[in-house]
Amino acid sequence: MTSPALGGAVAQGMDSDALNSEPFVFLNRLSASRVIHEAVAALAVVALGTGCASARKAQAPVWTSRPVVGWNRVAPVPVPELSDEYRILVPQPTVGLFPANLAVTRVAVEEAESAVNGADSTLFADPRNEFLQWNRAFDDQMALSEVFPINQRDLGGGEADPAQILAAFRGLDARLGLIYAVNELSPTESEMIGALYDTSASRPVAAFHAHAVSVQPAEEKQGDKTTKPDMWETDSRAIVRAKFEKLVYAALRNLIIHDQPSRTEPPAGWTPAGPIRPVEWPPRQRPPQP
Repeated sequence: MTSPALGGAVAQGMDSDALNSEPFVFLNRLSASRVIHEAVAALAVVALGTGCASARKAQAPVWTSRPVVGWNRVAPVPVPELSDEYRILVPQPTVGLFPANLAVTRVAVEEAESAVNGADSTLFADPRNEFLQWNRAFDDQMALSEVFPINQRDLGGGEADPAQILAAFRGLDARLGLIYAVNELSPTESEMIGALYDTSASRPVAAFHAHAVSVQPAEEKQGDKTTKPDMWETDSRAIVRAKFEKLVYAALRNLIIHDQPSRTEPPAGWTPAGPIRPVEWPPRQRPPQP
């Protein structure tokens, strides 16, 4: 049995411990409440920022109209009307045009100059895409030794008109030159135009036109996953690029097949030093001439 003195001491001790612990309990509750309020405020700020970003993203235009490049920027001579086809522009088969190397470049019009009449055209800023595309396209054509792009710097400060571009082709020792342009007519419609040049004659030997419209296939479901369509097979920009590449390949193949070999004539006034004999292999030992 506990004595009143001991019970009072215990009660006093318990009351003292309880009083001493109350500030810590209060502080812990206050800290937890503050953390909760700060977390709620942070989530509200994130949600508000995300909502604003989503609103800005929803209001941003998906497609903007770009300046259209006309035929006069890729060919200095009139080109017949084309529709998803290529046209050989020389009446007779070429002579000694192959084997050859090919330079390619893409012409564009700067948006800042599009509203000005007679705005200067410019070459596409990054020609590495052209190198990767066209160097792969003719891997199986032995008559084409190499394909390389040119950019604005190769023009030497001149304007990006066909005459200046042809001068750059010749300066880089290109036997053939391809000048082309990409026009995005609408969010779902694109076209490409171009001309292939014999750089030594400064004349186009073929012209190209490709047109494509985007395809809207339905999404395929495989189990619980939804497979989105491949943009390379549905987007008009990718479709027209593949069509244009096939047209250029077909035209070059046509020119290679019908190209006539050039004859090598001896220089005027040149006389052989001795009789012309067929090459003998292995060579026979001949007695020295006296």
